[in-house]
Formats: sequence, structure tokens, C-alpha cells
Amino acid sequence: MTFLTFLTFALSVTLDGCCDHREMVADEEMHRYWTRMMDAAGAMLFGCRTYELMEDAWPQVARDPNATP
Repeated sequence: MTFLTFLTFALSVTLDGCCDHREMVADEEMHRYWTRMMDAAGAMLFGCRTYELMEDAWPQVARDPNATP
């Protein structure tokens, strides 16, 4: 039996080396794209700092499927 595994890797990089989420506001198209990507994932692995930045929002979304994406 053969199992196929696909890995999606995402890394934010800019030409000037600054990737500060406070300096750029993502538009709706970008939010929809990454929401679809994350919904399709079987598992996610984040670094410690990314996890710390996002963990406050996750419980609300996990409890309420009608929460704002």
C-alpha cells in the first residue's frame, strides 16, 4: 500500500527583510486564500513566537464556527 504525503510550507519574506504584520494590512483576498489553505491542512506546525501571537484568537474560532474568519 502506498501513502502520499503532501507538505505545504509557507514563509513570509520581503525584499527589505522586514516582515512586520503591523506594517501591512492583508486584504480580503489574502485572508480567504490562507483561510482555505489552513482549513485544508491535516495538521499545522508553528514556531513558538508565531504560536504565541495567534493563540488568543484560536479558542474563540474553535468554539464558534460562525466566528469571523
